[in-house]
Amino acid sequence: MNVSATDAKQKFGQIIDAAKIQPVIIEKSGREAVVVISIERFRELQAAEDAYWIAQAENGIKSGFLGTEKTAEFLKERLDAN
Repeated sequence: MNVSATDAKQKFGQIIDAAKIQPVIIEKSGREAVVVISIERFRELQAAEDAYWIAQAENGIKSGFLGTEKTAEFLKERLDAN
């Protein structure tokens, strides 16, 4: 679902309801600008990203590329940045 920023402003409650079902793309000046998604989907995406970085750190530890301390620092920096 795509809506203009003007429509989104005027119908914000409806946008929230729609975003619970599917992502809502908001356009500004005819260009896609932002996406409104449900909190559930947002948390799923966060968990997927966290899992990716954790797997990368684990691979680094296993391969000897990073030590445990550097891996922990790496993950902390990345996860805290979000």
